[in-house]
Amino acid sequence: MTRLIIDWIKSQNKTYLLMAPTGVAAQNVSGVTIHSALRLTQSGSGYQSLAFHDFEFKKRLQAIQILIIDEISMVSASLFNFISDLFARIHNSDIAFGGISVIVVGDLAQLPPVRGEFVFYSSVWQLFYPLFLHKSQRQHDDEEYCQMLEEIRFGMISNTTWAKLMQKAADYNNNPSLDSLLTTTHIVGYCETSNQINNTICNLLPINNDKYLIAESIDFLEGKQVSPELVQIEFKSKTNMPPTVRLQQGARVMYLNNLLQKDGICNGTIGVITDINKQQPSVQVAFCVHGAIIHKWITRETAYFYSGGQHASRTQFPLQNSFSLTAHKTQSLTLPSASLDLDQLFAPGQAYTAISRCTKWDHIQIMSLNRNSFIVDPNVVREYSRLKQIASQPLPIS
Repeated sequence: MTRLIIDWIKSQNKTYLLMAPTGVAAQNVSGVTIHSALRLTQSGSGYQSLAFHDFEFKKRLQAIQILIIDEISMVSASLFNFISDLFARIHNSDIAFGGISVIVVGDLAQLPPVRGEFVFYSSVWQLFYPLFLHKSQRQHDDEEYCQMLEEIRFGMISNTTWAKLMQKAADYNNNPSLDSLLTTTHIVGYCETSNQINNTICNLLPINNDKYLIAESIDFLEGKQVSPELVQIEFKSKTNMPPTVRLQQGARVMYLNNLLQKDGICNGTIGVITDINKQQPSVQVAFCVHGAIIHKWITRETAYFYSGGQHASRTQFPLQNSFSLTAHKTQSLTLPSASLDLDQLFAPGQAYTAISRCTKWDHIQIMSLNRNSFIVDPNVVREYSRLKQIASQPLPIS
């Protein structure tokens, strides 16, 4: 849908900016992340943009006529308000977004923002007029699968759909082949479960010529090196680089920043390790980007931040093992096949997000199943009810 909007805007010769909250979401629509597009920094006091410190950059933002934000469910209310206020200030206006046209696209029934409230709690959200799309782009060739997802989305699971879910769980092969383990993404609720699965599968991989490395992060707090185990609880909200990553040939990994966006590789792009250099610690990763294989050597990087008011840093490879991922890490991804743990999910939208990652129902496996894992936020249901009521009325054009 976003691509159709872009084609129409281009036909009108309008200047537009297409943004998304994550690297993968931005890459999917050939856009840029919100933070990079607006040059945002974030601290405990909120967001700031370099637009008011770089005149040329501010002029480029002033020239934008249409702003498009994809995957709006992942944008917090506070960030949405900030974007509105930013464009209002740029245009020296007291109107939301400075009066420019704004189009947002997404599914509120998916996972909420990692931090902050749903976007529909934003003070400017009420200004938008909703349009509902009824044709799935990911599952357009599997109508039955689409109908099941629609029921799961709003917690209205029919007996027929539940029977199909139970049958999938009953048919699960507890002794899958190595080929199946290596080509399937295992989606779970908790990081600990994901780590266990990743370690189990990595243990099955052959190790050639000592091409193997367990990389522990190098963490500092106020200039003193500290054990990752002691600071991980605090650090995990400051950096997405893991305390430990297992690097070996054949291991599937996810890239964790956006420094390679020019190559089509972003935060969330998945690849396979093909080589390791232990003398100058680096790993070669093969990424499949736009139908082509791109090899990149990845080295350790350092993230600087504050932890409990103290200067802190973590040096680590910007990679995480990804034979298994948490449901949160899969939003915006389309996967060729997935094996789901639908027993230990704990947040609204997790089950729906996990089960909707593939293009066909035949590509889904269910390891375990629990009805209590299918959690839907009642506030999302109420908001959709409100939006549908508005959409039933003619668009108020003045």
